Amino acid sequence: MGTAALISGLMLFVPTAPYAEFYVFPKLIISNDAAQTTQNLLHHPKLFLSGIYAMLFTFIMDVVLAWTMYIFIRPVNASLALLGAWLRLVYAGLAIVALFSFQCAYQLVNMPGFRETFKNEHILQLVNARRSAMNLAYIIFGIYLILGGILIYKASYIPKVMGVLIMLAGAAYIMISLQPYFFKSYDFSWMMVFYFGELFFGIWLLVKGRRIKESELAA
Repeated sequence: MGTAALISGLMLFVPTAPYAEFYVFPKLIISNDAAQTTQNLLHHPKLFLSGIYAMLFTFIMDVVLAWTMYIFIRPVNASLALLGAWLRLVYAGLAIVALFSFQCAYQLVNMPGFRETFKNEHILQLVNARRSAMNLAYIIFGIYLILGGILIYKASYIPKVMGVLIMLAGAAYIMISLQPYFFKSYDFSWMMVFYFGELFFGIWLLVKGRRIKESELAA
């Protein structure tokens, strides 16, 4: 359990996702400007690719996190912990599939034979399609976090506040992902502050969680 906690905590602080989602993609993709987005991708192909592969690495880490977090919360309820692991694997799979839209956009930018207007619009459709697909993936991820938060809250070896923080993070992922479809007149961006719940839990895993041994719990 200590090793699982250490691996989980370290992976939660690998900055590949923030690099891609808050630096690379916002810099290159203008959601309502097809021509400018195409020009950005054409002039900065390596930057765009770095964002794509940073996210791919992030989702691979999600697969590992599904395993390590299953080990860490298994003593609470093995069946629900296994369900949570599968939910995170489903999320990672959906997210990787969604990332293919960016890869297709990268290939299309340099493909000859398309009228400029058609190419611009098609590239914009591809990059926006990834956002819609990720909304579905984030809903699955939010459900995973809520389930994990419940198990963490029930765990005798984890502070209950960590479970509350993780459940709030899960609710935030779900509400923000549903907002474009069901709550267009509301602004849920303030809920992004709850995303930091995962980081607080990561700190606890590195400081306290890595010292926990399953044999001691069984005793």
